[in-house]
Amino acid sequence: MKSGILSFNKGLFMQHSRSVLWISIFFLLSQVILLPLGLMMVLRDEREYEYFLQTDYRNVLFAFTYAFQYLSYLVFPVITGIVLTSYMTKKGSSDFMHSLPFKRGTQLMHVYASGIVSLAVPILINAVLLLMIRSFIKPLTYSIGHLFEWLGVSLFITLFMFIVTVMIGLFIGPALLQGIMVYGILVLPAGLISVTLYNARYFVNGLAVDSYTSKVMTDGIFLIRAGEYVNRPFSGIEWAIYLVLAAVIVAVSFYVYKVRPAEAVDEAIVFPFFRWAFIFVLTYAAMLIGGLYFSQFLGGSLTWTIIGYVIGAFAGYTLLQMIVQKSLRLVWPWKGFVFYVLAILVLLIPGTIAAKAYEKAIPEAKEVEKVYIGDSGEPFENVFYTGVEELKKTDAGFMKGADSINEVRSIHAQLIDAGVGVSDYEGYQVSVTYGLKDGSRMQRQYTVSMDELGRITEDLRKNVEFIKASNPLFAIATPEKMTYLSGYDSTTGRQLANVAGKEDIEAIRSAMEKDTLSGEADQFSLNGGASAGTIEFWIGKENQMQVSVNVNLDDEHTIQAIREHVPGGESFASATNVEKAFIVTAETEEQKKELSDFIWPDNGDEPKWSDMPLPYEQVNDTAKIKQLLDPAGLTEDSSRLLVLKWQENGHIGYTVSVVGLKE
Repeated sequence: MKSGILSFNKGLFMQHSRSVLWISIFFLLSQVILLPLGLMMVLRDEREYEYFLQTDYRNVLFAFTYAFQYLSYLVFPVITGIVLTSYMTKKGSSDFMHSLPFKRGTQLMHVYASGIVSLAVPILINAVLLLMIRSFIKPLTYSIGHLFEWLGVSLFITLFMFIVTVMIGLFIGPALLQGIMVYGILVLPAGLISVTLYNARYFVNGLAVDSYTSKVMTDGIFLIRAGEYVNRPFSGIEWAIYLVLAAVIVAVSFYVYKVRPAEAVDEAIVFPFFRWAFIFVLTYAAMLIGGLYFSQFLGGSLTWTIIGYVIGAFAGYTLLQMIVQKSLRLVWPWKGFVFYVLAILVLLIPGTIAAKAYEKAIPEAKEVEKVYIGDSGEPFENVFYTGVEELKKTDAGFMKGADSINEVRSIHAQLIDAGVGVSDYEGYQVSVTYGLKDGSRMQRQYTVSMDELGRITEDLRKNVEFIKASNPLFAIATPEKMTYLSGYDSTTGRQLANVAGKEDIEAIRSAMEKDTLSGEADQFSLNGGASAGTIEFWIGKENQMQVSVNVNLDDEHTIQAIREHVPGGESFASATNVEKAFIVTAETEEQKKELSDFIWPDNGDEPKWSDMPLPYEQVNDTAKIKQLLDPAGLTEDSSRLLVLKWQENGHIGYTVSVVGLKE
């Protein structure tokens, strides 16, 4: 037999390779079926073929069946890694392997070599096949650069999953637990951060949970980030991080295998330190999930949240001890649980101090370059989704004026107190983001009652800069790329006819801008009952997106433009669609709230109009209703309110609008 000083041994390599040969064969079959054969099948399906020709893909090799390709990259490497490290979990196999005249490092090197070859060869063969058929599948095309990009990404994801599996196999014994922990370890760091933040928001006022967790979950979990490669290729920094991480994992694995006790084949987790780390970290996760369940899903109070923490920690600790001890006849180590509880209590001290500082922090005006305030974590994040960001103006949604910055800072100071004790179910979400001059960002998120929010933001809604920053119509970078518009008349429940004429689109868009700038912002407004419908602008031919803009009954120029430029638009918010009309006097905000509660009761049933709680006059004459509905005579705020109950034309329930009448 060859000396252990030699780095490579053909017999050992072949032994490992034969054990995973079947995996390599199935992996190759999956790759051939998904891409070369799949591309050829597209040419036989006329509808799918036309779809591919009409869509501008950055790289057709990723666009086609990438979800299934990615699934194979996640499954086959993990199975390969489990099989190649399984000898460490069986006493006979372990004794035999470790009795061979090879150093531990040499043995692990052969594990890596055989696994890498068995996984890389199918991908390389597939790349050769794709190169060979390139001239036979036109007009579907991909360049040599596209092929090498696909090859590099496929190899990296596959081999990264493999080396992580081998690394986990050095710490964990049972194959099932090893497989679970491979995926778990890639999710756990970001998952723990996210669930910690979700729980912390119940104790830290203003914590911008949605923004933080969205970033952590999309960019911090390799499984998710790699799955989005089609839409968001890795940046240079990401490639550097992943490659360095892979190198570190391999280097650490050689050291771990060198010190791994050979007799630990029966242990669920080999090293005592990591055994307790496994227990404590997952007990912490179970505790947070328990608290989140009682508070979020059951709507419990703070007391019930704490009870959820106790139950989650106790149940998690017990279950994890069963896994580690590999027995249902549990010896419950109470000292470990006491240590865990004490550690949590000690960590609460600096956590509480940091939370108080976080809650009170408001940047000085001189430090702020721009500011955003809205109902989503990022400006228009629900409008300009991934793939169409280039259609949005740079810094859309942000305000840079000194007056606007000071106004938002003042509102922020009021939100700190207004957001205390308001649950997610009772309030309205408000996000504040400061772009600081040093390049950093400061984000806060509050849940405030709608009435309080309307009061706090009353002056802000009249700010022209905020009106533009809160309306997606002003965020469009290339309005000339609008292809058509559609609309919805909420007073009748009918869809408006599509409009594709450039002049018609521009006339309606200009009218909407004019009305928007002459009134108040809809954002944070209590005047939601004045809506007459929406106009949806469709932009672009490829990666098409829509921008939906609200139309109110007092939008004089917009309603006139709709009636002139949309086929059938004459009936938009028309008096002929009104079933009942009332002029109601509401002098105070309390009376307006009383009227609102009467019109839209919690049970969803239509009110008995004769029981109107405020002084009113019913209007039955259609000509008078038409006169009252003239947008020029309507306003957003008035003590005289026009209440309209629209005819039921396919509505689910009933539709009512409330708008102010000019004095």
